[in-house]
Amino acid sequence: MPRIDVIDVSHYNTVTSWAAVKASGVVGAIFKATEGVGYEDPSLKSGFADALKSGLACCTYHYLHHGNADGQMDYYLGVIDPQDGERVIIDYEHDDCTLDDLHEAVQRLLDFGHDLQITVYSGHLLKDQLGNSRDEFLEANTDLWVAQYTTGSPSWPSGTYKIYSLWQWSDQGSIDGVQGDVDKNEFNGSKENCVKWIGPASQQPAPSPDVAQVDIQIDTTGDVTVTVNGKRIT
Repeated sequence: MPRIDVIDVSHYNTVTSWAAVKASGVVGAIFKATEGVGYEDPSLKSGFADALKSGLACCTYHYLHHGNADGQMDYYLGVIDPQDGERVIIDYEHDDCTLDDLHEAVQRLLDFGHDLQITVYSGHLLKDQLGNSRDEFLEANTDLWVAQYTTGSPSWPSGTYKIYSLWQWSDQGSIDGVQGDVDKNEFNGSKENCVKWIGPASQQPAPSPDVAQVDIQIDTTGDVTVTVNGKRIT
């Protein structure tokens, strides 16, 4: 049976103890961040922060829809506020999505800069669309997280990706600290390199655009300074 290096979670998963997850041997957690141009997973902020505190390596993914990939990536980036070198993941599984959507999304992330590490998550959709062909753009700018629930080794579009980086081998796993089923993933390498692959994220994602952080300070003379989301307004 494959190792369990990483779990991926969303609000559908109830995590009762991130410490127990880590104690089970898991080294990383991948969180659903956003979907489309207006949905932020409600468990993202608290779950990401708690998983980091437990010592797990963490990163996020966006569930891509067909159309307006630029806008979707802008929304995703605005929510997670990525650090330099952070791993960002495009969940490419919606049947309406096209390779043009995927190319557009990847290019938007590249244009953002900050040396983001871009991964494509997909199962049959990408394999069906690519077949044995070589997509030089995806090969040069992304790596692959493949979903295939099978014994043995997975198959993947090897004409584009010589190797896969992460394999989601079950969506019905059980693990200490999580109630019910959870997705299980094995990194194509050592656990130590898995942590390096996930990248340097070490902070909670940015506040949602509709949530204001207000700070009020009063000095010894009675003058009041008010800042909203880090910007001084008085």
